[in-house]
Amino acid sequence: MTKVIIVRHCQAEGNLKRFFQGSIDTDITDLGKRQIESTAKLLSGEKIDELYSSPKKRAMKTAEGINIYHKLPIKIDDEIVEINAGDWEGVLLTEIEKQYPEQMDNWRNNPAKFHAPNGESMAEVYERVKKALLRIVAENPNKTVCIVSHGCAIKNMMCFAHGWEVDNIKEVPLGTNTSVNIVAFDENLKPSILTENYTEHIPMSN
Repeated sequence: MTKVIIVRHCQAEGNLKRFFQGSIDTDITDLGKRQIESTAKLLSGEKIDELYSSPKKRAMKTAEGINIYHKLPIKIDDEIVEINAGDWEGVLLTEIEKQYPEQMDNWRNNPAKFHAPNGESMAEVYERVKKALLRIVAENPNKTVCIVSHGCAIKNMMCFAHGWEVDNIKEVPLGTNTSVNIVAFDENLKPSILTENYTEHIPMSN
């Protein structure tokens, strides 16, 4: 069995200021720093063998905090980055609602049909992170692996872990910053969810 601990990055500027981050790089907030500390303490007792991170600053800083207790080389993986939201990136959500009402409705209510203008579709993200997750598991048989990624990317990973195609992604909760999921994979790479969207360790305010 390979155990995969999937952690969403801490609060970053886009989360606080309510603009769409996607694939752009943003720094973390003061609350984000405390979220990292709490998450690192939560996972300090886990025997983590490998640590993977999205290359984005908000994920890397979260991975570095977790790594204080594990002293591992952090493996940067471009395939677990957040959705590329094209024209939406860096734009306030209130402005997106005005400019792209149909796609914003899809994002919120019919995410399987979402396609960012000049960016990725939800289906493309699903296939990308599914392949990345299976590759990471195949590379690490019988180990415990920690992956630090992003909200939409993790939502797609967990959709796959449920055994669902992207059509069912609305059923998967979007985890808050530094929420934790744990998925076990057997020798045939079949997933089973052990923990979904754990949040009890997270400080919720400034």
